[in-house]
Amino acid sequence: MSDRTRELNQYLTPAWLAEAIIARYFPALGPGDVVLEPGCGDGSFLSALPEGVRGVGIEIDPVMAARAAANSGHQVICGDIRTASFPGAVTAVIGNPPFNLDVVDVILERSLEVLPMAGQAGFVLPAYAFQTPSRVLRYNRDWTIQADHLPRTVFRGLQTPLVFAMFTRDRQPRLIGFSFYLETAAVKALRAEYREILEQARGSVWRTAVVEAMINLGGEASLEMLYSEIAGSRPTSTAFWREKVRQVIQGIGERIGVGRYALPKSLCVAYRHGEPHQPVQAGLCFG
Repeated sequence: MSDRTRELNQYLTPAWLAEAIIARYFPALGPGDVVLEPGCGDGSFLSALPEGVRGVGIEIDPVMAARAAANSGHQVICGDIRTASFPGAVTAVIGNPPFNLDVVDVILERSLEVLPMAGQAGFVLPAYAFQTPSRVLRYNRDWTIQADHLPRTVFRGLQTPLVFAMFTRDRQPRLIGFSFYLETAAVKALRAEYREILEQARGSVWRTAVVEAMINLGGEASLEMLYSEIAGSRPTSTAFWREKVRQVIQGIGERIGVGRYALPKSLCVAYRHGEPHQPVQAGLCFG
């Protein structure tokens, strides 16, 4: 491994793994396809391409670039992925880029420029690339994403959990195999007092949050007022929490108009000063 490759935190893909990934995730590749391997290292994926498929690699290290071209017989561009010219008519992007998320971001941005709708980019990535909802949802604006775990022991000495992630250009992007990313992002964006209830209260936390919001609004409110109260200054387009609020208020509230509800007397509570989530038996009543 060269100094430059080591600096970029790049691990070279074993030949057998490159071949297995292409067979499993890109089984339809054939003549007429053009496959780009960014950060191609010694060209493992280029070498594993089926006969008749044109491959083009991009590699910043000139020694590795020359090795990749010699190993694979395909064109390899020696240059920086951020500025290198991409070939035309790319139909798939495959690779094991450096484990540097800034580099991964650039590769995804540039892949988006060249791939057609429904085109796919598949990469060996560190699992930490998907550990925060903000990053995953940013990717998900343009891509349907599916990730499968890989054994980290495919790379000697690596301590980082791995995934193989498939990114598909999609007009209605989805997340496959990612649980509660949308929901976590939505809850984190809510007003602090309601986020605290959802994270720390006991019992039916959505019911507790809705009751507190209704009391803060004077005991009656429209659905839109209720949404606005809970969302605060950072509204989210995620429908999940709005649906929870709607279900709760329709279940416990008294409908007093179109889309407007009041808390019934049986549910009215006062909240001790300094302990807003501890109900007592006497207090505010509406209806």
